[in-house]
Amino acid sequence: MSPTHNSTSRGVLRTVLAAEVLSMSGSQLSAVAMPWFVLESTGSAAAMGLVMAAQMIAVALFGVLGASLSGRLGPRRVLVTSDYSRALLVTLVPLLHQAGLLPLPVIMLLLFAIGSFFAPYTASQQALLPFLAGEDEKLLSKANADLQGATRLAILIGPPVSGLLVSWLGAPTVLLLDAGTYLASALILSVRLPRGLAPPLPTARRNTRAAVDVLRRDRLLSCWTCGQVLTETAWQALFVLLPVLAREQYDGSATLAGLLLGAFGGGALSGTLLVGRALRRLSPIRLSVLGRVGQTTVFFALLLPLNAPGLAAVLFTAGLLNGLSNGPIAAVRTARIPAPLRSTALTLIAAFGLTGGSVGLVTTGAAAESLPLRTVFALLTLCQVLAAACFVLGAGRSAGRTAAETSRAPASPTTPSTSPTSPTSTKTTEN
Repeated sequence: MSPTHNSTSRGVLRTVLAAEVLSMSGSQLSAVAMPWFVLESTGSAAAMGLVMAAQMIAVALFGVLGASLSGRLGPRRVLVTSDYSRALLVTLVPLLHQAGLLPLPVIMLLLFAIGSFFAPYTASQQALLPFLAGEDEKLLSKANADLQGATRLAILIGPPVSGLLVSWLGAPTVLLLDAGTYLASALILSVRLPRGLAPPLPTARRNTRAAVDVLRRDRLLSCWTCGQVLTETAWQALFVLLPVLAREQYDGSATLAGLLLGAFGGGALSGTLLVGRALRRLSPIRLSVLGRVGQTTVFFALLLPLNAPGLAAVLFTAGLLNGLSNGPIAAVRTARIPAPLRSTALTLIAAFGLTGGSVGLVTTGAAAESLPLRTVFALLTLCQVLAAACFVLGAGRSAGRTAAETSRAPASPTTPSTSPTSPTSTKTTEN
């Protein structure tokens, strides 16, 4: 890369990171405010799980149905449109509440609409990274770690602040602040993100089938996608339990729920900051696997009788290992998928993973009302054990394959040419 290109790349990356911190900070405000609002309004953990699951179901559904759409529109258009749309939709929640027009089905519908933008948005973010960092797995790992760091910083700051604000101002006002962060992110991206950067690809609808074929043929991609589904199921189930634990087991408030989620964010941010140092000693694949196995080991501590500080310590440690492995996981996957199929394939991966998250959200609220918490935690730990096994199995005989080799693999009759061109697409954010 020339010095001019390096300077442009750094400027674009800073713009994307600033927008991510803003929009994710708002999302984390809602991560506490929305379930707390529903829990207080209905008194039902099951209803809270259903409301939050509506958003996750939309992520999965629109991720699968619109996987190739993000590639055809281009990253810039998807990012800007998604943030403007989510700003409007989130604003409707407190406005309708004020007017007395916000029954539970309407909340679910609005969250479903908000969730429909998530998978294309995250795929479009990662679509820019190969253009900025190149195809080398270690460089991509560092670029992904930077993006993950922005996300984790938001998770560290947002929930504790949200808990305080909910206690002070009320959930509807906090949701208006969330809408404001989406609007600010959209303005930054529309002004600072150059047009024509990673332009749209002339993809066809059949690219969805071709992307599925790539994920199916590559043992690492297929196993790691299954692992992500299981991991997302366990994490989303645990996250939906935090307000319940804070309110019912620890006799706390929204502030405690925010602090618990913030403990995970602090650990994840710490892990992300250590990625560069860890990559000096370990390959991206090895770091990915070790991080996932370590995260699973920490989950066994949930089976112990923990007080609130103990639970916060477990969340911090699991978050640290999660942060260490997320960037390398995303980089390894990106490097193995041919460039013309990246946006589609990674949107599908995000959708599959968050389908698991939807299952976790829907089932955990009801399970918490009918089963002992230790039993629920045992099931979540089992999910993590199976996920770790998938990561180990996928890495076993797949360490050296890259996108270039994937593109030379035999293609199905419906698969377009997948020889690498200029990098153009993709991202998924994993929990």
